[in-house]
Amino acid sequence: MPFVTTDRLTFHYREQGAGDGLPLLLAHGNFGSSRWWAPLMALLPDDIHIVAPDLRGCGLSDKPEEGYHVEEQAADLAAFVDALGWRDFDLAAHASSGALAMELALTRPGLLRSLILIDSAPIEGVHTPLDALMVLEQMKRDRALLEQALRLLMPTFDLDVAENRALFAALADDAAQMAPAAFTTVAESLGRWNRFAEARQLTLPTLLIWGDQDGLVGREATMRTLVAIPGANNLEVLHGVGHSPMIEAPLTLAEKIVAFLAEDDAGFEAVRASAYGQGEG
Repeated sequence: MPFVTTDRLTFHYREQGAGDGLPLLLAHGNFGSSRWWAPLMALLPDDIHIVAPDLRGCGLSDKPEEGYHVEEQAADLAAFVDALGWRDFDLAAHASSGALAMELALTRPGLLRSLILIDSAPIEGVHTPLDALMVLEQMKRDRALLEQALRLLMPTFDLDVAENRALFAALADDAAQMAPAAFTTVAESLGRWNRFAEARQLTLPTLLIWGDQDGLVGREATMRTLVAIPGANNLEVLHGVGHSPMIEAPLTLAEKIVAFLAEDDAGFEAVRASAYGQGEG
């Protein structure tokens, strides 16, 4: 798997699909890595050129002691796609990276073709209470607590299946190796970040996807984001799915993403024609 070096940091990333295909960037959430996207990437058509980086402090990317605020990590994403030479691409972002994606769309207008927000942090940010921040701090040293928290992020993921247990163990390993500064700084930054007033500038096509079993991001917060963004005219609710559709229901998520990308792009009919079987729900 390749690396790219920017003036901000060196990124590791996963890549799939034709180099001349429609470019799709996948941004994982906090405590994540590009590995979170592997089940989804395996289901998306080769017509899509997919790149999924490990964000700052995660996976095999650089792990500096600072730079984890929303604005800084949005600048990281900008540096990464600039290094790839990408323009007019689709960006799908999960959880805390939804804030990075919205920040990037606001600070670099015209860079993105569309935005897909998956169980995303809301447009007005989110406050993490002090006791919860203390729990995040404790996770640096307590592997059992970390795994318990990760399990809550994917409540419908069946760990009785051996393949799923192996994936979960790898995701937990990635989370445990995250830069220490990232454990709390990302959450603290989301408590200060608020782009509700500027959301009217987000006129690019935007899809919101939300699992109705998400115990972290509620329906009301998701609806506020939907209403605030002019380019967002649809919320896809995944029934019986929690906070992490790319892990819990990757086929259903793939179907939603392909349909959205095809909807406003007459040149994407070949992908539309790649019929999927019935999804998870």
